[in-house]
Amino acid sequence: MEDKISSFAVLPTVVSQTALLEAIYNKLPDMVFLFDVKERRFVLRNPALDSIFGFDHLKDQEINCISLRSLIHSEDWKPIQNAIQQLENNEKETVEIECRCLDKFQQYQYFNTRLSIFEKLGDKLVYLIGIAQNISGRKKMEQQSQLFKNRLQELSFITSHEMRHEYAKIQSIVNLMDNKFISDSERVELIDEAKKSIQLINSSIFKLNHKLSFNQHDDFFTINKESEKFNKIIMIDDDVLTNVLNRKIVQALLPEMTVEVYINIDDALSDIRNMGQMQQTLIFLDINFPGRGGWDFLDDYATISDAANVIVLSSSIDNRDREKARSYASVIDYITKPLSFDFIKTFFEDLKMAKLDNQL
Repeated sequence: MEDKISSFAVLPTVVSQTALLEAIYNKLPDMVFLFDVKERRFVLRNPALDSIFGFDHLKDQEINCISLRSLIHSEDWKPIQNAIQQLENNEKETVEIECRCLDKFQQYQYFNTRLSIFEKLGDKLVYLIGIAQNISGRKKMEQQSQLFKNRLQELSFITSHEMRHEYAKIQSIVNLMDNKFISDSERVELIDEAKKSIQLINSSIFKLNHKLSFNQHDDFFTINKESEKFNKIIMIDDDVLTNVLNRKIVQALLPEMTVEVYINIDDALSDIRNMGQMQQTLIFLDINFPGRGGWDFLDDYATISDAANVIVLSSSIDNRDREKARSYASVIDYITKPLSFDFIKTFFEDLKMAKLDNQL
């Protein structure tokens, strides 16, 4: 036992401190750099920094501050300058700042950076040493947590104020309807008020559905929308009434638009096979059908056309369905029922603007 302790005790004299520090410097996942304050350039940087920013081909060259500035988020440049100024003015010996930088994949990553005075010449600052830790994962979790918190507050307001208020009005109206002191004209007014409250409750239900989807506005679907000028719409839903209502919504806003409806997946596919090019046909597709459903349609449709022209219109707010929809090249959006006037109006206005932009 004593021999082992004795052997271990001499280990630090066998491994040089320089070799140990160099190994840490080269293997550390955090970025480490030495900054020349006067020349505004990075005279030393570890492999982690080169790897994150794609500077591997410049590993033997110095990088000036101007080159790095192009990678830093514009909102974070001023705080970095202020931090360096504090060190130059001897206000602090160490400062910590958070900043966003573009990595080699052109994605912003969050870094917590600690800057410390490494060398001074009299009162003049010569070198700063910096250690930057990637905290993007933590920031994403914080942002998601805040998003969920805000969303829960919105849901609470909708249920406790908007819906509860209109429900109380309807309850009061129902209690008054059989009162013999209420005239016929007053009953008509009460019914009109009840209808208004029902509409508001329906609107609140739609908002609840929208909020519960958590990502109704999806960057993935946004960037995959094409600026085609659709001249025909196909609606596929096993609910006849839903098809009728959706057709009326479209025709109210787009009276010249051709609209065809199907309640059966195979009937829709059979006709689509004979339609030729589908790039100018927009398809609204429900997912859940008795028997073959929306996913079966998308599987078969991929063998018929390469057009990106399907909007999944579903009552499902399960994010697994949204993720699955992403896997189909034909799907350009995923929205929850009911189809609204606002969606149709905004969708076609956005396509019109995109087409104008492409023509410039």
